[in-house]
Amino acid sequence: MEDRFCTYKRVGYFNNKLAEDLGVKFTGTIYASPGVLKHIKKKHGKHLSKKVLGNIIEYMKCVIEGPDYVGVYCITDDGAHIEFIKEGNVNILIGIEIDYRKDYINVSTMYPITDSKIDSRIFSGKLIRYTD
Repeated sequence: MEDRFCTYKRVGYFNNKLAEDLGVKFTGTIYASPGVLKHIKKKHGKHLSKKVLGNIIEYMKCVIEGPDYVGVYCITDDGAHIEFIKEGNVNILIGIEIDYRKDYINVSTMYPITDSKIDSRIFSGKLIRYTD
C-alpha cells in the first residue's frame, strides 16, 4: 500500500455478490481517508448524533456490511459511485467511489437521509432493498 494510504481506515469490503447485483466490475477493500472523515464531521456533523460521530469508523463498517438499501448513483468509464443506506432512528447514507483506473474504493460521503428521499430513489429505480 502506498505511504499516503497509511492513515486511511479500512471500513468494509465491496464483494462479488454486491458488484454483480449492481452491475459493477470491481471489488475490493473500502477505505475512508482522513480528509473525508474531516469533511463528514464538518459538513454533516450537526445532523449526526454524538454516538455516530464518536464511533464514525465503526458506524461506517456497520452500514457497509449490512445495508438495508444499495444503489448506483452513476457509472462511468473511470468508475462508479455507489450508495449504501441503513435504516434506523436516523437513516444514514454512505457514498463510495470506485476508481477503476487507480484501483481503489473510498468513502466519499456520509449523511442522514429522509424516508421520503429513500422512497423517491426506490421509485426511480436508483435503490434496491438489499438482502445478503
